[in-house]
Amino acid sequence: MSLGTTPKNGSMKHQRYQARTIALQGLYQLDIQRLPDDQPVTDLLAPLLVEAALDGGAAEYARELTGGAWATHARYDQMITEAGSHWDVSRMAVVDRNILRLALYELIEKPDVPARVIIDQAVELGREFGAAETPQFINGVLDAIWKRNPACQMAREARPAGRD
Repeated sequence: MSLGTTPKNGSMKHQRYQARTIALQGLYQLDIQRLPDDQPVTDLLAPLLVEAALDGGAAEYARELTGGAWATHARYDQMITEAGSHWDVSRMAVVDRNILRLALYELIEKPDVPARVIIDQAVELGREFGAAETPQFINGVLDAIWKRNPACQMAREARPAGRD
């Protein structure tokens, strides 16, 4: 999974997307290597951050997303499983399950980020890195979880008005 030639742009939106891309790459590596939940991500992400020329707040956001999503991925896997019986996390494409983990971490732990933005960005990551059906799949799973899961309901209540 390579970052490719993403245009360099200083906008916050672009930096957040790059941070999510790096976080996805880190989660992918952690997943395929079957590393422990408490695996430190700083060394793992360092070469990805250099390749993307990402530093400062965006780099810190990538580290936070990666570490947070990985530390709690078992919780998110359970949420995905509960959302639908035909979504067996262990049989999903590695990219798909890690996009979902990343988005669920943000949806639950980042009330300052609008849910629509998180879901749209997850769909975009699916479009860029997944199979042809990944964007629709990601959107459907996240929508189901966001609407029904108690953890997401609590996260919605914690979000400032108008942020969903």
